[in-house]
Amino acid sequence: MSARRLRVRVPERRRDAAFFAAVAERLLTWASVERVETNPLTASILIYCSDPQRLFAEAAVAGNDLFEIEFADPSNSDRGAVVDRAARTFDAADAALRRWTEGQIDIRGVLFVVFLLGGIYQLFRGSLAAPAPTLLWRAGDLLGLWNSLYRDPRAEVAAEPAAPISSGSPAGSY
Repeated sequence: MSARRLRVRVPERRRDAAFFAAVAERLLTWASVERVETNPLTASILIYCSDPQRLFAEAAVAGNDLFEIEFADPSNSDRGAVVDRAARTFDAADAALRRWTEGQIDIRGVLFVVFLLGGIYQLFRGSLAAPAPTLLWRAGDLLGLWNSLYRDPRAEVAAEPAAPISSGSPAGSY
């Protein structure tokens, strides 16, 4: 995939012109797809899109039943595949939630409420050792509270331009 193009190969459907015509027709209904080129002889579909992230979100939400996209894991590790699958599922759930609520609620907001209420519930139960602080910390983390409270002051000093060193005497005199 380049910045605005995605090539999909479907070798099982090689020479099936009706299948590739149906794919092109359906993909053109997606908002992020600008143009589709298909070639039944090479079993490939070239998708030109305006926003690749939106294209993948639409693919997850649209219920693509024409073909399945498998992403190769460069490290060939099972952990990476599981994490990628979980991230895609999380993104699909977020897109569905936003669609159902017309953009009013996202998955991050739901998690914040769950962590906050879970932490308060654990506080009332008297679980001050582990569950309550952990849940409340995660709720605050979702809001980004800890980013502003616990910044490394050394990083801020290093980011500021150095002030010119002055001897205290007027310029030109020693």
